[in-house]
Amino acid sequence: HFGSQRLRELYLGQNALTGSIPESIGNLAKLEILDANANKLNSTIPDSISNASALQFLDLSHNKLSGTIPQGFSNSLWLHEFRLDHNRLRGRFPNWLGLMRHLEIIHLNNNLLEGRLDLSLEMGDLNDLTEFAIENNDLNGVVGEAMCDLLLDVLTADCWGSPPRVDCPCCTECF
Repeated sequence: HFGSQRLRELYLGQNALTGSIPESIGNLAKLEILDANANKLNSTIPDSISNASALQFLDLSHNKLSGTIPQGFSNSLWLHEFRLDHNRLRGRFPNWLGLMRHLEIIHLNNNLLEGRLDLSLEMGDLNDLTEFAIENNDLNGVVGEAMCDLLLDVLTADCWGSPPRVDCPCCTECF
């Protein structure tokens, strides 16, 4: 249980933590940084986490998180880094990411996301975006011209093979 209403930064990375992320994480209205990467968390991501409306940096990568990515994150308008890679997250690609105007880094690679990659046109308006990694999922579709126009430093997808699962003419690396 997290009790402090003033907590702004919570660094829990690389501590071999197990179990679940508590629902009370959403009570931290001023939380700006949540870093719990490289642990052994094995729950779903609680929907309440999106109540932390000041969140700017989220790193839950390299855990064993399952379930789907909560759509409530679409309300996290100040989020700059969204790192959920190397987990067991399922479901469709969260096309609402294009609504999060301040995103600089999106890492959703090495999960179990599936289905058609329907990148919304708003994804092309993410002018601060520098990294977009979606490889090693079960996605198919096209990374369109709007994403290519962003000239990202890192753009990775499952675009290797004939035919590729993801058509990505501007990827910096194909898997």
